[in-house]
Amino acid sequence: MMFSDVSLDEMFPRAIPVMRAPLPVLKTDNVYKHIERRAAALGMTLTGEHMDVIDFVLEFYEHCDDCQNARMLADLVQDEFAGKGGRKYLYQLFPNGPLSTIHDLADLPKLGNETDRSFGTNW
Repeated sequence: MMFSDVSLDEMFPRAIPVMRAPLPVLKTDNVYKHIERRAAALGMTLTGEHMDVIDFVLEFYEHCDDCQNARMLADLVQDEFAGKGGRKYLYQLFPNGPLSTIHDLADLPKLGNETDRSFGTNW
């Protein structure tokens, strides 16, 4: 897996230690049950392939201090599943968009720049 078990304080020992809130543990039975309920409510049938992508995103949130960068997360997910088809594969699994669908299913926080307020024309 691409995430390291080394903390920032261990990477930069001379830096002043930073007090951070503990990162959430998301891969729990309650979270998976909630995802299954939300998927059923949305009329989705989750397969093992869906769960692989969902697990990757949940693991990202368990290891990420600043998780609001949508582009970074999208690039990571596409790179992780490039061998299966990358973006095309992800959109076949999640036609309404992989990140927005997974965030809705798991009640994850909204991503920064998820919507573009400058899109369109102001008359």
